[in-house]
Amino acid sequence: MPQSFRADYHVHTRRSDGRASAGAMVAAARRAGLAEVALTDHGPRNIGVGVNSAGVYLDLKRRVAAWQGDDLRVLVGAEANIVGLNGEIDIPAAVYRQLDLLLVGLHPYVLPRGLQAARDLVLANQLQGCSRRWRERAVEANTRTLIAALEQHPIFCITHPGLGMSVDIEPLARACARAGALWEVNVGHLYQQPGELARAAACGVKFVVNSDAHQPATVGRLEEGWAILRTAGVPPEQVVNLRQGF
Repeated sequence: MPQSFRADYHVHTRRSDGRASAGAMVAAARRAGLAEVALTDHGPRNIGVGVNSAGVYLDLKRRVAAWQGDDLRVLVGAEANIVGLNGEIDIPAAVYRQLDLLLVGLHPYVLPRGLQAARDLVLANQLQGCSRRWRERAVEANTRTLIAALEQHPIFCITHPGLGMSVDIEPLARACARAGALWEVNVGHLYQQPGELARAAACGVKFVVNSDAHQPATVGRLEEGWAILRTAGVPPEQVVNLRQGF
């Protein structure tokens, strides 16, 4: 059966919390028959798993030419963290403008900017299961900060929206659609339900299915994401990395 996806835009290497070198992840993408792969390590303020500094991305960008080929285009991007309530991220514009794409996501253990961000983005999400008040605070802050980030930065996609950090689907999906940013279906976690994807789709957002691979074996393994989208009634033309005619 031919490969149904042409690209995997969310792959980690040893530069953050991946288990293999960038070269090994690229080789895995080539074996998987992909036409494009993006190396997108975690931003530096993701505690324990982020890159040492934003300069790591530029170093990788200089090295990537050796892995390019007619069969595979290798992109260098970043999975930036939201660190402030006004949509601030942990990768400066001077760096991300030199990269091929910018992914942005919410992560539970980051170094936030300021006490209010620590309360609303870190503490509220850790306590959201304790009371309705904390959950409402977390959902509001998560959604608001992602929308603010979409308005400030040229975001390719929002990574794993709602994973452990709940969001208000419709306002966020509409903001993605306005900004031209994609809604990620994350096969690495497989937490998303068809109903929530159908709600996002109804807002006009487009989707990208990514592996969030941390090891070579899972690069390009994306079919489970398409199965969920099919169940949600999302048409192929709303999924940007499906091969034409699939």
